Amino acid sequence: MLIPLLTLFVCLLILVVVIINFVNTVQAKYGFAKNLPTVTRADESIVKLLWRLVRASDVDKFNRVVEAFSLPYRLWKVWLGPVVCLGVCHPDLVQIVLTHPDCLEKPFIYRFIRINRGLLVAEAELWKRHRKVLNSAFNLRILHGFIPIFEKCCSRMVSDLKQMKDGETFDVMRFTARCTLEMVFETSLGTGCLPPSESDCLIRHIKRFFNIASSRFLNVHLHYEPIFRLTQRSKKETESLHYCNTVVKQLLTEKRQNVTKTPETPDDEFGKPRIFVDQLLRLGNSFSETDIIHNVFTMIIAGNDTSGQLMAYACLFLGMYPHIQEKVHAEIVEIIPRHHNEPISPEKLKSLAYTEMFLNECLRLCPTAPNIVRQNMAPITLDETRIPAGNLLAISLFAYHRRKDIWGPDADEFDPDRFSAERSAGRHPFAFLPFSGGSRNCIGWRYAMISMKLMLVYLLREFKIKTDIRHQDMAFRFNAALVLAGKH
Repeated sequence: MLIPLLTLFVCLLILVVVIINFVNTVQAKYGFAKNLPTVTRADESIVKLLWRLVRASDVDKFNRVVEAFSLPYRLWKVWLGPVVCLGVCHPDLVQIVLTHPDCLEKPFIYRFIRINRGLLVAEAELWKRHRKVLNSAFNLRILHGFIPIFEKCCSRMVSDLKQMKDGETFDVMRFTARCTLEMVFETSLGTGCLPPSESDCLIRHIKRFFNIASSRFLNVHLHYEPIFRLTQRSKKETESLHYCNTVVKQLLTEKRQNVTKTPETPDDEFGKPRIFVDQLLRLGNSFSETDIIHNVFTMIIAGNDTSGQLMAYACLFLGMYPHIQEKVHAEIVEIIPRHHNEPISPEKLKSLAYTEMFLNECLRLCPTAPNIVRQNMAPITLDETRIPAGNLLAISLFAYHRRKDIWGPDADEFDPDRFSAERSAGRHPFAFLPFSGGSRNCIGWRYAMISMKLMLVYLLREFKIKTDIRHQDMAFRFNAALVLAGKH
């Protein structure tokens, strides 16, 4: 009897020593944050917070995050299990984080998206090499050369919409997402669009694996790969990734054959715009097969979740505010009439000043990526708090774009005029971050703005948009992208 008791005592002693050592390690690692405010509720322990997050609906999770970032703190902390995450809320601090050379790293949660070698989630050193090479693919001259392709895709979208019955209610995202996918295929892969049924299927699989990745962010137990592999989500993720990989690999195989048959000539740089994947394939050893696939995936996801989704929100706001729709429509038909037979020039697009203000207001209230998280690779200082390397720094663009000290007492209201030159004067340069900020901003932001302006031109020259959804009734689900909850 004595030996079992002694064994039990030794085991308990070892367990106590391990726990004490773990607590001391955590306190030593995160002691720098002890004086920062904590945003958990007064009656909520770390264990209770994590349990609530596991049980909470995606809408509740989204609201909890926004609630935390809406508190009157410049910098705060929250515990996610044994890890502390710092919330960065003031423009001065946001600017430091997004422009600091030691804050280019994206933390481990982004790896859940499974395109680890694409620009969206690549580790800092790989991102630097790839971004330097790929910047030329998004220069303004090349993007302007894509306008005829964008117009062709917009024209097909209008034709599809004309098949709907007048006054019929439907989800416009189905059409805007298909249109932006066609744009990405033609400008990034140089291939024609997929049949509508295949396009819709690809979009569904992309959304599914993206949603599964997002579901792991706040579910700490799913951060651990062995646990995640036991879930049904893992099986569904594998199915969707396999489908997407098969489609992209098939397209790349066809494209590679065409590239080898048509060698690059000195005139290419100044002739017709080079397709994105052509440059990747011609770079040879600079980009591996996985690099190419992941960057193509990144373009498809960005096209669908940036241009396609924002256009759906833009249509929603146009339907909510008929007087604003009238102003956007009036500007469009004055500058680019319905029977305008010539290709739309970059100059005419640039002249759509109120239309751009409208799109900016859509991006302010509905940023395509509602949250940004960075990890500092070396110690940095924020508000006299020295933060050791390896910590998580989070920014909620959804809450940040609603700060009343930046945007005024009507920050929650939809008003494109807040982007007029007069009202924008003196605004902090990092107050508005529709495509993130600093050197690791979205490489395709100008691509997105040009394509979205053209989609608005084609839509409003043909249709009047209505909706029964009210602005105050909009609710969102927690996701890496901004996703509206409920039927819409």
